[in-house]
Formats: sequence, C-alpha cells, structure tokens
Amino acid sequence: MKLPRAMKFLRSQSLRRSLTWRLVLLQTITLSVAATLLTMALLQLDPSQRLIDATLSEAIAQSMQRAPDGSLQLRPSKQLDDYRAEGPAVWMLVVDDAGNTYREGPVPEQYELLLPILNKLWFVDIRDHGEPHSLSAAFYTGVTPIGKLHVLAGGGAFVSIVFAGILLGNIFILPLLVVLIIATVIAIPLIVRKVMRGLDSAEAQARSINFDQHGTRLPLDTVPKEVRGLVTAMNEALSRLDEGYERHRRFLADAAHELKTPIAILQTRVENLDAGPERTRLLTDTARLAAMAEQLLDLQRLAQSRVDFQPLDLVPLAERVVADHAPLAISAGYDVSLRAPEPSEWVLGDRGAIERLLANLVQNAVVHGGNQGTIEIEMAGHGAFEVHDSGPGIAPEHREKIFEPFYRIRPLDRGAGLGLNLVREVLRQHGGSISVLPSHLGGVCFRVQLPIAKMSS
Repeated sequence: MKLPRAMKFLRSQSLRRSLTWRLVLLQTITLSVAATLLTMALLQLDPSQRLIDATLSEAIAQSMQRAPDGSLQLRPSKQLDDYRAEGPAVWMLVVDDAGNTYREGPVPEQYELLLPILNKLWFVDIRDHGEPHSLSAAFYTGVTPIGKLHVLAGGGAFVSIVFAGILLGNIFILPLLVVLIIATVIAIPLIVRKVMRGLDSAEAQARSINFDQHGTRLPLDTVPKEVRGLVTAMNEALSRLDEGYERHRRFLADAAHELKTPIAILQTRVENLDAGPERTRLLTDTARLAAMAEQLLDLQRLAQSRVDFQPLDLVPLAERVVADHAPLAISAGYDVSLRAPEPSEWVLGDRGAIERLLANLVQNAVVHGGNQGTIEIEMAGHGAFEVHDSGPGIAPEHREKIFEPFYRIRPLDRGAGLGLNLVREVLRQHGGSISVLPSHLGGVCFRVQLPIAKMSS
C-alpha cells in the first residue's frame, strides 16, 4: 500500500522536516485558536448596542470651507446628505486651531461645554446605552484643505457593534492572520535551515573525507549542542582510524625495509649459481620479491605525497627503464622494444614516480605475458605512452578491478597484485589517466596519459 506524499513527508526521518512541520503545525493551531476566540468574543457582543460611524466626523471635516470673513461654513455634500437621510438628527461641532467654531443640528447640551476645549483633544470615543443613542458621538482631528479641524458629531449613521467588530476583523485581524500564516510557512523553514546550517557544513566535510585525508575532524563550533556528542564520537572514531592507519603504514614500511636486505642476499646467491632453467626461474622469483618490497615502499612514499613535479623527457627515461628490465624480460622469454618516433616527449611529473610507473607496467607484462612474444613500449605523443604485450589479454569485466591492490584474475596467477595499484596511485597524484585496451600484438595495451610540460622558448 502506497502512502500519500504528505504522509511520507510527515513520517520522514529528516530532523529538518520534522522540526519544520511540527513548528508550522503548532503555529497554525495557535493562530486558529486565536481566530476562534476572537469570533466567540464577537458573538458575545450585544447586537442592540450601536456605534456612530466614525466616517461621519471625517466627512464633515472634509466638507468644511472658509467664508469670506474667515469663519467656518459647511458646503453641500452628497455624502453628508446620505448621512442625514439615515439619521435626520445629525449634529456637529467644528473648531479650528484659531478658535473659529461651527455648530449645526440638535447638539446635546452636555457637549456644548466641550466646544472651548475641542481643539485640545486628540482622541474621543463616546457611547451611550439604549435608544435613541443620542449621546453617542464620533470624533475626528486632522488636516484639511482649510487647515486643521476638530470635529465632534453624532445623531446618525449608526452601525451595530457586532457589525463594527466583524468589519474590524475583516479589515485588520483577518489579513493579519493570513500574513502570519504565510510568514509562518515561509519563515519557519528558513529559520530551521539556518539552525541546521552547521550540520550541513559538518555533513559536507564528512563526505569529503577519504582514505588519503588523515587528521580531518568535523567542526564542533557550528553544530547544535544536541548533536555535539554524536559529532565528538565521530571525531574520536576518526582519530582511532588514523592511529590504526599509521600503525599499518609503519608496519608495511618496516616490513619492506627488512625484506630488502635478505632479498638482495638471495638474489646475489642465485646469480652465482650455474646457468640453467632453475637459475632463470629463481632469478625471476627473486626479482619479483624485490619488486614487491620496492612497491610497498613506493606506496608509502606516495601516501606521504613525496613527489617533486618538474618537466622531464619520457624518451631517455623509458630507455633507462627498458635497459634495466631487458635482461629479466629476455631471460623470461620475451623480446623487448622501444618505439619513440620523436626524439623527446616532455611531461610534467616526478622522475622517480614515473620511472616506477613504467617499470611496474613492464614487470606486469613480464609476469602476465605468457613468457613468449614481445613487450613493446611506444611513445604515443602529447604526453602519452603505451605498453603492449602479446599475452592472453584481459577480459573487459576485469579491466577496472585489476587496479585494486592484491586483485588477481586467476587465483594461481603470479605477482603480488600491487604493481597496477601503484601505477594508478602515481597517476592520481599526477592528474593523469590509464586505459586498458586490446593490443595490436594480440595481448593487452596499457595507455598512460600524463600532463604535458609547458616548455619555455
């Protein structure tokens, strides 16, 4: 059974979503309760109670004009006529700041006393109980085209107090509730997002951590206090991983160093044996042991980023590697050739690392080439070179996996499974790439691309 999208959102394990919808729900309930209470309060009002429409006094003020002698007088106004039609007993008191007055209609005598001080008042709200509401009055003070006027009026334009409450709610309270609801829906997610920004930053930093970055810790100062314990535990786990990795690195480096001496002694003793197939096989095995120890040391050097990038010429470098490995390859049954159409091929890299890269590819061809045919190194131009062999090749499903450490295509295959992993690590540090392709010799071709060095003229 599929859950509706809204239900899936509410049941999400996301802390951000959970906080957002709960806060929005709480604010919505609060506003709904406030609106309900306001409606109930309006329903409790006495419908018989009436108020003077406040617009009456304002309409009177806007209808006043000056007589030639400067006194106040009322000009005809359709709006006032409408008020008089509704309440024939409309009365008014008008005063300006200069003390000029104007009165009209049956002004209650109680309000005659207010005339001298009417221009001193700022706000007046007068209501009375029961019919005919003759003492109810509305007050207005404001600037008009003839100056500032103060108006007290009554006797007509009544509105029900319930109607006035509903009108007030529609004009002020209901829009305010709508604005608050909209602000709630928009503001709360923004506030939650800002509060969770520290967690987002910690998450981004955690995602950037990889095997090669040691000593990285997640920040504590930007995450909420409630999750600092979890982040602290994560940092402690990273510390333990770093310590374990460092112990592992030291062990491999020490083991490789310790192996180099007995391997060198063994290689010397084998070289002193009489020539024959057994001596050849032993020389191949001891060379592989020496290469494995050197590869372990190379991996440790690369892990510590001990590389020195500089322009270097691939052609003499390849000549040197071929010369060093030719005896081993020939004794194993191969012909070795170097094709370099151009006299030089400049790339940007670390000389020792590139030599080890090419040496490992040649050693890989020696180990897996079937002990027959040709191993060919070709300078392909534009920072690329290829290593070909005439062995059985590599099936497409294995071409990515062979670069993993200790991976072997066949369980009984020779080799330690470190050479191609070392090649990939060298290229990763150099910003290069390697492709595994079929070779024109019938076996496999490893095509290496290195960054080209920009030579000054």
